[in-house]
Amino acid sequence: MPRSRPAPPPVSARRCVLYLGMLFLLALMPRLYSAQHLGWNWDFPGSFTLVNFDEGGSCRAALDGFGYSTFIGRQTIALAGLLGAGPPAGIAGDAAAVKAYCHSAPHILVARSYSAVSGALTAVLVALVGLLLVPGRPAVGWTAGALVALSGFHISESHSGTVDAPSVFFIYAFLALMVYGVSRQRRGLLLASPLLLVPAIWAKYWVFALFAYLGVMPMRAWDYVRRGMSPGRIALVVVATAVLLGLLTNADFQRAELYPLLALWYLVIPWRAVHRPMVVVWLLLPPLAWLLCSIDLIASYTTGAMVSSFGSGYAAIGWHKWLRNLLNLPLVLLVGLGLPACLFIPAGVLALARDPGANRAWLCLAPVPVFALYMGFLAPVTYYRHYLPLLPAAALLAALGLFATPWAKRRWFMALFFLWPALLALDLVGDYHRDPRIALRQWYRDHPQALVLYSYYVNPPAVAAANSRLFRPEYAAGDARLLRRAQYLVLSENWYDTAFANELNGPLVGDLSRLVKTRPEYARFYRDALAGRYPYLAGEQLIPVDNFMPELLLHRWFYGTFELFVGDLRIFRVLN
Repeated sequence: MPRSRPAPPPVSARRCVLYLGMLFLLALMPRLYSAQHLGWNWDFPGSFTLVNFDEGGSCRAALDGFGYSTFIGRQTIALAGLLGAGPPAGIAGDAAAVKAYCHSAPHILVARSYSAVSGALTAVLVALVGLLLVPGRPAVGWTAGALVALSGFHISESHSGTVDAPSVFFIYAFLALMVYGVSRQRRGLLLASPLLLVPAIWAKYWVFALFAYLGVMPMRAWDYVRRGMSPGRIALVVVATAVLLGLLTNADFQRAELYPLLALWYLVIPWRAVHRPMVVVWLLLPPLAWLLCSIDLIASYTTGAMVSSFGSGYAAIGWHKWLRNLLNLPLVLLVGLGLPACLFIPAGVLALARDPGANRAWLCLAPVPVFALYMGFLAPVTYYRHYLPLLPAAALLAALGLFATPWAKRRWFMALFFLWPALLALDLVGDYHRDPRIALRQWYRDHPQALVLYSYYVNPPAVAAANSRLFRPEYAAGDARLLRRAQYLVLSENWYDTAFANELNGPLVGDLSRLVKTRPEYARFYRDALAGRYPYLAGEQLIPVDNFMPELLLHRWFYGTFELFVGDLRIFRVLN
């Protein structure tokens, strides 16, 4: 750690509560505003258009209309019922009726508000965790909480009626309890921790929360397991094990049957230094890992399927998976926290490594690096929202790194440090308020009699339903007879991006058979259409998403629009 600085005067409990309240309001206002405004009044006063098709999934599961975790859905349904907007009687099990209710404006408003409040509370929890972990530097906790409050990525997930923001709240509520129990040696709280462990897992099947109990593992057991291993060797073993599991869960590795290569893992263990019983454990780890990854349930969450209803499955990416996953990690943090904060994450890691006294309580956050390794080497599904639990911990490291350097003493830099993520949030969240689908309404008004084909995520106005039909790429095959019956084709970037580099495909997209959630013939059509090579289409209009912050411009150049449900709209005139 750097030279010690004079400890700041302690903050009174009353003032601390006041600061936490101010942080909560700072985080809540943009989240709640967006939650209550996005999608309303697009077509006419009082109308509602669903923006995010993943909203209400837990609600649908709670009413037996969808396969998913029911934890958040049960709560939003109960809250909606208290407000007089509960589900109609007898719809449980009727998938269509359940979907209609869960996607209705009254329930979505409740679900989004629930998400906004839980998202704002997450910023408060992160500040509390920082205050507990670094009590001598309270600015670390306040800075980390402010970074989460200002994060445009976290705001955009908090104004959606999905389980993602509430799940992160329950995860960090559990982790905060564990950190408090370990740092203050409160055994009673640790014994009661399963009360928060259950929602941390149940909200989104986040089993990684179990690793928090490494923080209460007896030191004698720690010393026994790590005997003969330096901190660097322990890190090497952990990463090598993640690579081992990553190979076992890679479809290309499985097809090539390269299992003898797994024996290289044994080279990272210092066999002469470890206890003899641990020799057996280390010897058995690779075959046990292979057996574990052979279980169908585990394989579905680590390898995925080769085919899906959309074409290729998540496993089709093969060897390209690692490059995609390892690239997504820094991209999400860069957009989620902003460039200035991310630059201090390495310094935060070094500061933590140099302070042996802090390691015990920090071990309670072990689920986060374990999850990061999972997302880096194993995860078959890599939508950006899946990385959300990493963001608060990254904010803590960024704040720790900032105050381990002289930059924290420069007021002008601190102003820039907070202004940057605020501008990034304005740019990112503004995409939802400037959604190209709003401008599309005017195009439909200018073409009231046009026969239109449209892709998923276009959300045409209800008044255009009679003259609109969902487009399927098969319509463009051969002589394109079905396509040429229409006058216009409207494509959403969020649908055609399966043909290009994105968070699911990664940067290597030359082999069309490795693209996820599409088929080679679909990808060829979308590429030809956008390049102006398809003979029956002519570009008519582009309604783009516009950004000004470097992180989003970089992502747009590299992967396209950052958001999953807001993207460019391209209107083509059909030629006969």
